[in-house]
Amino acid sequence: FYQDLTASKKLSLLGLTVILCWILGVLDKARETDFNEFEWPQSENLELLRNKFTEFPKCRIGISEQKLMIIIKSSAKNQEMRESVRRTWGKYRKENGVDVMPVFVIGRVENLEVMRRIDKEIEKNKDILAISAIDSYRNNTYKLFAAIDYAAKPNECLSPDYTFLVDDDYMVHIPNLVKFLQTKKNRDLVYEGFVFDTSPFRMKVHKHSISLEEYPFSRYPPYVSAGAVFLTSETIERFQNRMHHLKMFPFDDVFTGILAKTVGVPTTHNENFIFWNRRVTQDEWDQGVIAVHGYAGKDLEYEYSKLFR
Repeated sequence: FYQDLTASKKLSLLGLTVILCWILGVLDKARETDFNEFEWPQSENLELLRNKFTEFPKCRIGISEQKLMIIIKSSAKNQEMRESVRRTWGKYRKENGVDVMPVFVIGRVENLEVMRRIDKEIEKNKDILAISAIDSYRNNTYKLFAAIDYAAKPNECLSPDYTFLVDDDYMVHIPNLVKFLQTKKNRDLVYEGFVFDTSPFRMKVHKHSISLEEYPFSRYPPYVSAGAVFLTSETIERFQNRMHHLKMFPFDDVFTGILAKTVGVPTTHNENFIFWNRRVTQDEWDQGVIAVHGYAGKDLEYEYSKLFR
C-alpha cells in the first residue's frame, strides 16, 4: 500500500503520523529522563509560593493530650457539599479523648455572588481557611501549601499532633480515624494513604497531561492520593521547612510525593483509605475503613445516616 502512494501522499502520511505521535505523547515519552536520575529543582520564585491567607478559621483545639486537625480541600463554589460534610463527619468533636478540628481550605473566585455567599458562610461557621490563589484544579498545590503552613503554625491556636488532608467528596469514619492515629506517635515520620506509583501522562488532551518542561522524568515518585492523606506533626514540620524552596508542580498529590522523596519521608500504602468510587459494606467499616471517595451532598448524608443510625 505504502509503495503505491505518490511522493506527496507519502509526505502527508508522514506528517499525520508525526502529529498523531505528538498528540498521543509518544515523542515526549521517547525524550523522558530516566527516573534513576531524579532530582527536583529549587524554586526560583519563593514569594509566589507563599500563601496569602485572607481568612482564618476559629481555633477549636483544646489542651487534650492528642489533637487532630482535618483540613478539607473544597472548591469555593461547593457550598452545598461543605454543608453536607458539616452535617455529618465534618464538625468539631472530642472523640475518645482526641480533639478533632475540621477546617475547609478554599481559593478565590471572581464571581462576586459566589464570594458574597462565601462571606456569609465564613461568618456563620468560622471554619474556613481562605487563600488568595484562584480556585482551580491546577492551583490545588496552593491549597496544599496553605494546609501544611496552617497545620504547622495555626493562627492563634495550638498545633495539632496529627493532620488529615481530605477532599470534600469523601466519607470519613471519625472513630476509625482516631483509633488509627492512636497507633502512631506524632514524632514519627508518617505520610500515609492510598499510594500510586505511576508515570506522567504525555497525551496532550488528557486532564493530567504534563509537559517535559514541567516534569522531565519517566516516572513519578510514589505518592498518596491527595483525596485522603494522613500526616504526623513531624512530617508536617519537615514538609513545611522544605516545600517553599522547591519548584512548583500543578498536581498536589504528585508534588507531595516529590516533597516526601526530597526530604526522606517514606510513603505508606493503607487499604483503609479507599480511592476508587464504590460502596463500602458495614462489615468493611466495622473492620477499620477510614475514608472512602465518591460521596457528595445528599448522598453523603444518606449513607452517613445509615452508617451511624
